[in-house]
Amino acid sequence: MKKSLLSSIVILLTLSVGATTVQAADTSTSNTGNISIKDGYGTDTNTLDLNNGNYGVTVTANSAQLYDINGNKISASLNQGTSWKTDNERYIGNEVYYRVSTDAYVDSSDVYFYQPTDQVVYVNGNKPVSLYDNSGQLIKNSNRALAPGSYWRTDRMITVDHITYLRVSTNEFVAFGDVQQAK
Repeated sequence: MKKSLLSSIVILLTLSVGATTVQAADTSTSNTGNISIKDGYGTDTNTLDLNNGNYGVTVTANSAQLYDINGNKISASLNQGTSWKTDNERYIGNEVYYRVSTDAYVDSSDVYFYQPTDQVVYVNGNKPVSLYDNSGQLIKNSNRALAPGSYWRTDRMITVDHITYLRVSTNEFVAFGDVQQAK
């Protein structure tokens, strides 16, 4: 017996330059905890294509084990800090995996998911703004902040707990609401 988990999944990442949407028609979970997605044709699937591969993942774990299409370990892993393009999100049981090669998937708990971007942003306001890590946590005990009125090039956009962040340094992100696109 399946019960509806969500009527739809919509990830909307909006910038003043446009929007990218990834959508599945219906998502449900079974008594075993397995996630199932109904594609646009009403067919059950456990994969979600990610807009022609215009997304990436960066390894946050010390080493990220790779898995085949069925979730079995393969004899390869990814090094911490390396980034990989991904074009597919796969649900195996109640875990999410991202495809990083033809038949190699990485567990979402070992990476952070991002959308590439290439823009310059301007820091709003008259006070320094805080920086966050890739999990949306405030970088504490640091004198690091962005000066008001300063300009920063950003190359990645992430969303954590419905808050969008832009990367301005290796593992430093600024909240989207604290900046605006430079003119």
